[in-house]
Amino acid sequence: MTTKPVLIKEAILVDQNITDLNQSIDLAGKLLLDNGYIDEEYIESMKEKVLEHPYTTYLPGAGVAIPHGMSDGFKYIKHTGISVLQIPNGLNWLDEKVYIIIAIAANSDEHMNVLASLSDALESEEDAQKLWTTNSVDKLFEILSN
Repeated sequence: MTTKPVLIKEAILVDQNITDLNQSIDLAGKLLLDNGYIDEEYIESMKEKVLEHPYTTYLPGAGVAIPHGMSDGFKYIKHTGISVLQIPNGLNWLDEKVYIIIAIAANSDEHMNVLASLSDALESEEDAQKLWTTNSVDKLFEILSN
């Protein structure tokens, strides 16, 4: 794999009005696909993960969902990357209301590093709420890149 930034501004959408979990995964996956991070099949792998292991796909109490693919979907990842959707009105994600969806495309070796970086960026509920309230792609990029 050639080196590519994990997060680019083109993979961030703010102020989305999405009410369906599958629609949110499709859109987050399309951002990864359109920016060259994945093959289309990886989107189905993310949906499968949500169905089979739902509680591994969000951060309880943080308002953040983190859909990612099954291990058999790793072959559809071209580059490690994330896409971000901001949903100010929230979306029901299983038992939680989420306002930020961060889709992850990373193989098992890199997956934990990406999660650790996101965990640092979302260290507190206050940090997560900053993501919910900004309407700026640049600000979201800045928060998640630090």
